[in-house]
Parts: sequence; structure tokens; C-alpha cells
Amino acid sequence: MIKILVVEDFEQFRRFTVSTIMRSPNFHVTEASNGLEALQKAKALRPDLVLLDVGLPDLNGLEVARRIRRLAPTTKILFLSQETSPELVREALSLGALGYLHKSRAGRELLHAIDAALKGERSVSTGLEVHPDVVTLPTFDIFSGNHDKNAQWIEAVEGLANANRRMQELAAEKPGKYFIFYSGTRTVVATTETFAKPEKPSKSGSSAA
Repeated sequence: MIKILVVEDFEQFRRFTVSTIMRSPNFHVTEASNGLEALQKAKALRPDLVLLDVGLPDLNGLEVARRIRRLAPTTKILFLSQETSPELVREALSLGALGYLHKSRAGRELLHAIDAALKGERSVSTGLEVHPDVVTLPTFDIFSGNHDKNAQWIEAVEGLANANRRMQELAAEKPGKYFIFYSGTRTVVATTETFAKPEKPSKSGSSAA
């Protein structure tokens, strides 16, 4: 069962969102009505996906997304908002969200956007103006905390959008699997996965009798 956390302070729209999601029998839905409650439930439940409004009481959706990245780094984030500012959409996607959906399109596009996000694919609501440097960025796995001891740190980059851009450059130079990690100071650190190769045992020479 796929766990989805719906974070929306307007009860009527939250009910509409939940009923739309529940058309699929594969989803288990939990609700939150403000930013702090969203963080508590994200930490406790570790949902597969968070549907997040931007304008929330107590803590706005952008800050909630930043903190969820640290509390539940494997959780995917999809924004569902009435805000249409290109700068705001850009910031939301730069935080690592896998989509930005306008509320007026939820009836038609919500389930498709959820499916795309769960597959790790980015989607943006029809008609929204978005900066091309964000839309064309490749998506990378984003984690928090310590990484595998065999992973190789490349460099520290300020900001997720800049880190994604750097990953794109590195992937073009040398294909491989790349990751982005948040350090404790919120600096974004770009790393690439490497694997330690086991040493081959040396062949001992045989002496002639």
C-alpha cells in the first residue's frame, strides 16, 4: 500500500483531494492541516509521497519541504497550490519536489502527477510558466545524513538547482550514478557512487621439482 500525506489547510479542498486520490485502491491517505502537523506526521509515518500546499498555517509549504528532506529523505514531494508565480514554482522544484500542480487542474491532473512523482518523474501543471533551467534539470536521488562509505565526494555546491546543474555537467563528462546529499549546514554536496573493487588474490608461483 502506497502511503500519501495530504497537507492542506482548506478543509473542503482537502476532502476533494483525498476523495480524488482514493479512486485508486493502492493508496492509503493521511491528512494534515498545517505545516507543523505535516512535519510530525512525515517523521512518524515516512509516507511515500507528500502532497503539499504552499500557503499553510504555522509553517509555509516551502519550509515544510526543506525540513521533510531531512526528516524523511526518501519521501517524494508534490506541490498542489493555487500560486502561479514562476519564481515560486522554480523555488519549489529547486527544493527537490517532483511536481507542481495548480489546484484548478487537480481534478484532471492529480492522479497522473502522483503516478509520475512515484516513478521519480517531474511534472508541472498545464499552463504554468516555469523557468526552463529548472524544468530541464535531470532528477537525482536526494538523501540526507551519512552516505555509503564507498561513495566518493566530489564537491560542495550551494543550492539544489546549482547542484542539479553540476550533476548534469558531470553526467555528460562521465556517465554514472550521481547523488545529492544535504550536510548539517544545509550546503548541498554532490557525490558520485563508486564501488570498491575486491583485490584479486596474488598467484603464488610454483617451484619446479
